[in-house]
Amino acid sequence: MTALLALLQGLWPALRSSWSYGALAVVSLLAWHFDSRAVANAHAVRTQAAQFRQAQADAAVIAQAALQHEQVAYAAKAKEADNAYQAQLAAARSAASEYIATHSLRSRTVAGDAGTAVAGTQGGSATVPASMPTGAVLVSPGDMQTCTDAVTYGLNAHAWAVAINP
Repeated sequence: MTALLALLQGLWPALRSSWSYGALAVVSLLAWHFDSRAVANAHAVRTQAAQFRQAQADAAVIAQAALQHEQVAYAAKAKEADNAYQAQLAAARSAASEYIATHSLRSRTVAGDAGTAVAGTQGGSATVPASMPTGAVLVSPGDMQTCTDAVTYGLNAHAWAVAINP
C-alpha cells in the first residue's frame, strides 16, 4: 500500500500539470466500464430470449404430443361406442324381426269396415281377425325396422348425454 501511495505522489505533479489528461483517462475508464456492462447485458438478454424461444418450441411439441394422444384416446372411445351401438342395433333388429314374424297379420279387409282395403304387411292371403280393433294401425316390416333403428339410436344418444353430464 505504501508503494502505491509513493507512486501516486510521484505522478501527482505530472497529473496536476496535465489535469485534462487525467480527466480524460477517468472518463475513458467510466465509458469502458459502462460499455462492457451494456455488452454483457445485451448478451444476457439475447441468451434469455433464445431460452424463451426454445421453451416455447418445447412446450408446443409437448402440447402437440398431448393433443395427438387425446385424439387417439377419443378415437378409441368412439370406435368402442360405435361397436357397442352396432351390437345393440343388431340385437334390436333381431328382436324386431322376431316380433314381426310372431305378430304378423295379413289382411285384405278389416272386418268392421266392409270393402275398405288395408295395406298388407306380407302379401295379402289371410284376413284380419274379427277381434282386431277397427282403429288399429298396421305397420309394414320395413317401417318396423326403421322405427327400431330410430329408437335404438335415440336410446344410445340419451345414454351418451347422461354419461357426459351425470
